[in-house]
Amino acid sequence: MRYIGEEFAFRGVIATALGRYGTQVSVVGSAVIFALAHGINLALIPAIVVGATNGLLLVRTKSVWPGVIVHAVNNGMATVVSMLFG
Repeated sequence: MRYIGEEFAFRGVIATALGRYGTQVSVVGSAVIFALAHGINLALIPAIVVGATNGLLLVRTKSVWPGVIVHAVNNGMATVVSMLFG
């Protein structure tokens, strides 16, 4: 359930703070910071995609909860794939 805290931190706090510089800076900036927090590894690109998707969801819905759901589904799918093929 770490993804709930991550969404509140990266979208609720960081993306919202970056919002003063515009929507693009908010979405891209929080996505890049989110991805880098996950490390420079194979997860970098997927983390940027999930971060940007969740940033856009925050902008459109004004809520972090849709992003929490996307994050949970993404993590769940990654776990299943890892168990099947890892």
